[in-house]
Amino acid sequence: MRKLELLAPARNAEIGIAAIDCGADAVYIAGPRFGARQAAGNEISDIAGLCRYAHLFGAKVFITLNTIIYDNELEDVRKMLEDLQEAGADAIIVQDMAIAEMFRTDDGKRGGSTGSPPALHASTQCSIRTAARARELEAIGFSRIVLEREMSLKQIREIASAVDCEIEFFVHGALCVCYSGQCYLSEKIAGRSANRGACIQACRSRYDLTDREGKILVKDKALLSLKDYNLIERLEELADAGVMSFKIEGRLKNMSYVKNTVRAYSMALDRIIAKSGGRYCRASYGKVTGGFVPDLDKTFNRGYTELFLDGKRGRWAA
Repeated sequence: MRKLELLAPARNAEIGIAAIDCGADAVYIAGPRFGARQAAGNEISDIAGLCRYAHLFGAKVFITLNTIIYDNELEDVRKMLEDLQEAGADAIIVQDMAIAEMFRTDDGKRGGSTGSPPALHASTQCSIRTAARARELEAIGFSRIVLEREMSLKQIREIASAVDCEIEFFVHGALCVCYSGQCYLSEKIAGRSANRGACIQACRSRYDLTDREGKILVKDKALLSLKDYNLIERLEELADAGVMSFKIEGRLKNMSYVKNTVRAYSMALDRIIAKSGGRYCRASYGKVTGGFVPDLDKTFNRGYTELFLDGKRGRWAA
């Protein structure tokens, strides 16, 4: 029996608890620093409280420590890892390989009183789009890899069959026009690096499109803005392809977005598990019943797309 996990975003501990109450098997949340959303930082004490609540139901808490790290910040990162272990964090999501090296050299030495160190997850920012790249990260010590959103089912299946680590894949939420959040447009325009958590969301801005002579072809349009991801009808195919964790985007989103989206996807996963004949089960042991009826169309969106899942281009612009 293979576990399926619904992974929800949490801007703060309160939203994280709401996500678990609505059916999330795990939540991802930033600590005080080094998260790829500067506006979504949280104190260690709040994370500890969220971990205590989550663990009552077998749910997990993953920490987004996924910015690029400067050399003069390494000791601060090391101390934060110790604090997160003490708080009960289950995994750390990273893109900077310096943190992976810390795990390799400091394994079991980072906290002491609350058991083993958290697991190591490779962020989607690690640009995981081939089996070779997936094997490389697994060999380094990552127990889970978060694939790029810009993948087809065929590519997902090939990667999943090539590794033994867990496969996580985004299934809902905002899409970036660049590959896997590796965006340098924000830094080019405003000097604010997306890889340091300070993206200005330049892809949502309005632009003029001109030709080489300066003639305006399109004026004042959001030319780089994509529709939002929505794979709720494709979850069973993704599970069959090897995806274990189904991730909802939105660490800057409000509670109503998280509750509505989590409930919809949790119910969808429950339907898949119910008809699987014991092939699948949920990753946590909480059970949600009753409550409101979710409707994804009532949550803010830019229109929905399944992007490249079928291996062909579509109309993705919003």
